[in-house]
This record gives sequence, structure tokens and C-alpha cells, in this order.
Amino acid sequence: MNKKLIFFLMLLFFFVKSNYSQEIDSKKHINKIHKVYEQKLILNKKQSKKIKEILWKYNSKIKDLIDSEATKIKINQLTKEETLEIYNILSREQFTEYKKLKKDIEEYKRYRK
Repeated sequence: MNKKLIFFLMLLFFFVKSNYSQEIDSKKHINKIHKVYEQKLILNKKQSKKIKEILWKYNSKIKDLIDSEATKIKINQLTKEETLEIYNILSREQFTEYKKLKKDIEEYKRYRK
């Protein structure tokens, strides 16, 4: 009984994890996140375009790292690079708001301890 339960939980974890990581680089997911940033940060066209490019670039890389079960250090480093690129695009006020939004809508990009 115990072995079956453990096997079932491992199987469940595997499916949940693979479905989650498949979502983060989908066109629908990126468009949804981009739209929130665009509205809440009041991005101009140039900023909006660059943010979307950054989301495309980094979400696929982060997905690959999550799928390969890369170290926390590598995932944190990539997330930090993305944040730095976005920092260079936004105003100080926009970036402050971005950090708050990111915690809520892009939880998978949290700092891993």
C-alpha cells in the first residue's frame, strides 16, 4: 500500500511539473503576462515591444532550465539577467511596480533558495 501511494504521488508530481513548465513559454501565457505589464505599467510602444521580446527570450530559457532540473543558481542567474534587461527599459516608478507585479503573475521567476 505504501509503495503504491509513493509511486502515485511521484507520478502526480511529474505530471503537474511538466504541465506547469509547458505553460510558461506558450504564446498565450506570454501574451497574457505582457498585456498585464502593458496596462499596469503604462508602457509606451517601444517599451512594450522590448518587454515582449524579453519575455519570449527568457521564458523559453527558464522553461528549459526547469525541465532539465537545473540548479537553483542557474535559474536565479537567468532571472536576474531578465530583470536587469527590464530595469534598463523602464523608469524607476515603472520598475518598482514591475517588481510587485512580477511576484504575483510570474511566480516561477521567484528567487530560489
